[in-house]
Amino acid sequence: MKIIYVGSPPLLTRGASAIHMFKMCSAFGRLGHDVTLFIPPYDSKVDIYSYYGVENNFEIKTVVSTKHFLRQIIHGLACFIYFAVKKPAYDIVITRNIVFTFFSTVFLKVPAIYDAHHPLVNRAAKFLFDTFKDSPYLIRFTTNSGGLADYYLDEGLSPGKLRILHNGVELDKYKKHRTPEQARKITGLPGDKQIVLYSGNIYKGRGIELLIDAAGGFKNVLFFVLGGEQEDIDYYEKIVEAKNAGNFKFLGFVDQEKVINYLYSADVLVMPYRSDMTIKSGTVASDFTSPIKLFEYMASKRVIVASRINSVMEILEEGRNAITVEADDINSLKKGLRKALNDSAASSKLAQQAYKDVQEYSWEKRAYKMIENV
Repeated sequence: MKIIYVGSPPLLTRGASAIHMFKMCSAFGRLGHDVTLFIPPYDSKVDIYSYYGVENNFEIKTVVSTKHFLRQIIHGLACFIYFAVKKPAYDIVITRNIVFTFFSTVFLKVPAIYDAHHPLVNRAAKFLFDTFKDSPYLIRFTTNSGGLADYYLDEGLSPGKLRILHNGVELDKYKKHRTPEQARKITGLPGDKQIVLYSGNIYKGRGIELLIDAAGGFKNVLFFVLGGEQEDIDYYEKIVEAKNAGNFKFLGFVDQEKVINYLYSADVLVMPYRSDMTIKSGTVASDFTSPIKLFEYMASKRVIVASRINSVMEILEEGRNAITVEADDINSLKKGLRKALNDSAASSKLAQQAYKDVQEYSWEKRAYKMIENV
């Protein structure tokens, strides 16, 4: 198929939206499809394929946009004008831009798939959704969690258009497994102590404060946070200093291709989300998030300690493929970490099961299911 993907997230930042977009386009390319990605302009000096750790197996076109809060609107409108004037050839359009979905289904009348990752953000988005949700040109509506699917069904989406597709991971990159000792020689992390690692953004509600407090009960264990915006790191480093948590360190941002060896360096991978965990916009997302890091954790064959929030529990199961703890509960988190660190046999069994389970969550499988039978 000839696929056009319209994506409008901030580029060359540490947000997950652009990572997801590039992984999906690369997955479509690996399935043999002819893919063109339409994105806002970016610094052309940057090898954007390498930046996002994907193959150069799809074409990129840039269409005018802006960097401020109107980015989605302007880029969606600009892509609509480009399509109306240039009339590019394609079989299907896939997008996460609700403005472009409106124009493509109502005015251009082209077959489109809208891939939703969060609820409707305001009345304008609600109006756009209500206008196109029953359009015959909206041939599929996908969500990345069951919780989000329920939300859109309540908003009037036809069940026949819906498909739930959780996020994924590049499984091929995890076939060459490394022991913690091997990985720490690459990352430079200490080799003489157990390591608990958190990877990803550290927005409000991600449980970093809880993790800092928990570290105080494990003086001989090192706690590391990989990733995060610098302003968030600065905020939490003040808390670490105030609590004198000498075994808690922030590693900062690393390139996508380097993340895997940090995951391999850990004994335990942790996801201590609070019940009010948020995405970048500040929207509380505990019922609908599908963290990319969850699937990376599962692929790394390390035991996972995660909070029991609804969206995560769609994937993880206590005592089967993870250790789950009560959200917002420091004592439950400590108990879960202690169990993971002290029972290596049980932890290994959970990690192996998680690795088996994640085989169903590759980007290629998500891409295949998105356009299957359309």
